[in-house]
Amino acid sequence: MKKVLAAALLCAVSAFATWDYFPVKDAGKGEAKLGLAYGMQGDWSTFGLSAQARFSVIEGLEVALFTAFPMTVSYDGESCDSDFMDCPPSMAKPVIGLRYWLPMGLGIGLDVDLPFQGDYYGGGDAANLVFTPAIQYSTKLGAELELGSQINFSIPLENTNKMAPPMELGIGLELDYSIGSVTPFVGVDVAIELTGPSYDGETDDDYKTATGIMPYVGVIYKINDMFVVDASVAFGIGEDYFGEDMPISIGASFAINF
Repeated sequence: MKKVLAAALLCAVSAFATWDYFPVKDAGKGEAKLGLAYGMQGDWSTFGLSAQARFSVIEGLEVALFTAFPMTVSYDGESCDSDFMDCPPSMAKPVIGLRYWLPMGLGIGLDVDLPFQGDYYGGGDAANLVFTPAIQYSTKLGAELELGSQINFSIPLENTNKMAPPMELGIGLELDYSIGSVTPFVGVDVAIELTGPSYDGETDDDYKTATGIMPYVGVIYKINDMFVVDASVAFGIGEDYFGEDMPISIGASFAINF
């Protein structure tokens, strides 16, 4: 994805799934990206890395792989590696992404969250296999302005503890304005819970679903055809979804095109 965003939800640093909302690269072209992300929410703060790579295997078809690595976590000034709490940083769930882009500006995609994660996140027994099909649309609104959008639906399966998070409807929108080698962008990601979490196939009927909104703004700088850097900031809106404290995340990344 063009922006590196960290969701500052308690002790988590996670990369958003879909790479971006715009057309895939030409066949035989790819990109590798390493990012830094800092997130804060109330008394919690996190700092970590994200690693991403994508490659267009044939014209219109892109495959991607990405994950996140929280490096430090603290609460009210106390580090996670202190005696205050035991939550050693470890790798987040890796995600495999597939996108196929059609000539008329439409794209279809599928992200698969693999059920593997470090002990920091509860280990493999707490990981869910999640399928997220998506439909994308992108169009030029002028010589410099481009619109990208997405609608997706996440389908989590039960983990070995027979637990599954809520199903969610996702809506994303982004505007990029290219000024030579500099591209400012602004966008918003929306997550709407459609069900409550479930245990052994049973959903709590009394659970109140929620909506989370995450606006973001950033800038991309193309150093040359091979090297690109970007930076962004995002914040979460929706007390029912994020909790009482607003999450704020700041990210930056360096990408190599090949």
